[in-house]
Amino acid sequence: MIKFFRQIRQRLLSEGKTEKYLKYAIGEIVLVVIGILIALSINNWNEERKQRQKEMINLIAIKGDLENDLNIEFIPGINVYAEKNKALRHLNEFYVNKKTVPKDSLLKYFRNNYGEWYFILNKGAFENLKSTGIDIISNDSLRNKIISIYGNDYPEIENRDNVIKQFFDNEFSPLLFDNINFSDSTLSQNHFNYLKDNKQIGNRIMRHYFLRIWLFTRVNEIKSKVELLISDIDKELEELNK
Repeated sequence: MIKFFRQIRQRLLSEGKTEKYLKYAIGEIVLVVIGILIALSINNWNEERKQRQKEMINLIAIKGDLENDLNIEFIPGINVYAEKNKALRHLNEFYVNKKTVPKDSLLKYFRNNYGEWYFILNKGAFENLKSTGIDIISNDSLRNKIISIYGNDYPEIENRDNVIKQFFDNEFSPLLFDNINFSDSTLSQNHFNYLKDNKQIGNRIMRHYFLRIWLFTRVNEIKSKVELLISDIDKELEELNK
């Protein structure tokens, strides 16, 4: 093609057609410029397409982690805490408000509150997103929501979880084991009276109850944010697929 254009230019010059040569030269330059612009446009389009593909891959991975957290951690964890908190509330009322509790029920409430649910949340997809470059998420609002969940909400759950774990392992659990035989089928009246008057247990129950509520409230709020974020990611994926 270049040889063909060169031959035309040489013929015009040899024939002394300077004006036509100049017009042709200008036209040739315009064609070259247009060709360059088209090539750049195609290249930009290809790069943008690659970026969108990377964005979709990252969003799908984030969504997968969030759905896994929702179904394996948040929903069952909240259900477990809801049941445990009912029993813990009865214990707290027994010690703080001197509410009457049957002997067998007291032992059952203690049993129901032995052991904790610790949230183990997935952050692998978010770490991959950070290494790729979080700005690859083109939707500013969606990007900020993802950063908020993983940068603020998840660390808050982990911190509150850790506070409860430390309290349970170091203060609550040892005290219960020192004072209650969980293998007993029932409590004697003397043992019941002993537990009822034990201020240490009463204080630990109250502390444990408020720590649980403190965590339970925030976990429910963050669960709702996770559900909304999953919905927002679905909408964004639909837009990117258009």
